[in-house]
Amino acid sequence: MHQPDKTSLLASVALLIAATLWGVFWYPLRWLETQGVDGVWAAVLIYCGTSVYFIPHFKQSIRDIKTNIPLMLTLAVFAGWTNIAFFLAVIDGEVVRVLLLFYMSPIWATCLAYLFLGEKLSFSNFLALVIAVVGMLVMLWQKNMDYPWPTSSSDWLALSSGMAFAVSNVVMRSMHFVSAKTKAIVGWYGVIIVSLILIMVLQIPFGDVAISTISTAFIIGATVLVVMTLSVAYGVSRLPVQQSAVILLFEVVVGAVSAYFIIGETMVLREWFGGVLILSAGVFVTFSDRGKQGD
Repeated sequence: MHQPDKTSLLASVALLIAATLWGVFWYPLRWLETQGVDGVWAAVLIYCGTSVYFIPHFKQSIRDIKTNIPLMLTLAVFAGWTNIAFFLAVIDGEVVRVLLLFYMSPIWATCLAYLFLGEKLSFSNFLALVIAVVGMLVMLWQKNMDYPWPTSSSDWLALSSGMAFAVSNVVMRSMHFVSAKTKAIVGWYGVIIVSLILIMVLQIPFGDVAISTISTAFIIGATVLVVMTLSVAYGVSRLPVQQSAVILLFEVVVGAVSAYFIIGETMVLREWFGGVLILSAGVFVTFSDRGKQGD
């Protein structure tokens, strides 16, 4: 159904706001690290703030959660790792490189949907998969390397974050019986649970952190992250899939510009070329999927 112009405009603005905030979200994460907050602890503090929004609705979602506990646990684990790995990647790695490697997620989702949901892998989707993989290899290639392979922990974290995000999406698509609100609750609390498990297993110390810093992290979650999430939810529910996907790619532009002006970060032409291939493949998959839905 065609949406009124005003609604479409508001939805587009909402997505632009979300993309802009995600594009600069690396900065508060790095600031928290300079204040002595490890990336995993930052995830705990921020998502504790974010989860406050859902506390009034949690009891209502218990019944949905009990309908399929294994699937809910799977969603919690992979949604948790998506965010934790992304946080750690943008703290230590090149911002734009991390964003571009993360945006391999539509390709991983296509493969997983084919394997586990029985969705057909069309020629166009297969072509997009090849283009994205070539783009990734181009980005990862360096001189004196026999094979293009991730050379840093941030590369691995970015790739694994995108893969986990793809798994989360496929799991959510398979749970038709669960409300969007419940899926969000499971995902957000999953971040906290997975973070706490990592903290206990790896024995990550909290350190001597000021109360003001802890409060700031909590407020970031309760305001910025909630705004980002609600803006995406509002936008994608009111615009065509392909339009939403293209607008959200603005995150990469914001990330590149902010990283350049704030910390002087740049990427070589080869990395940009690989990134363009990855983004093109992601958009291609989105348009292809939309076309199939309209058949």
